Amino acid sequence: MAEEEPLLEHPPTQYAAVHVHDYLRFTRMMKWGAITCLIVGIFSLFFIASYW
Repeated sequence: MAEEEPLLEHPPTQYAAVHVHDYLRFTRMMKWGAITCLIVGIFSLFFIASYW
């Protein structure tokens, strides 16, 4: 992605650098949140299906 967005590779200001760092943390949090929701959903589906 850095090839498409040079701003992500070398932010011009400190504010932009903080924003880029927050964006990376946000996308990591969303990725792990989605994986966690998927795992919980699969386990709950198995639990509900076993007692249905």
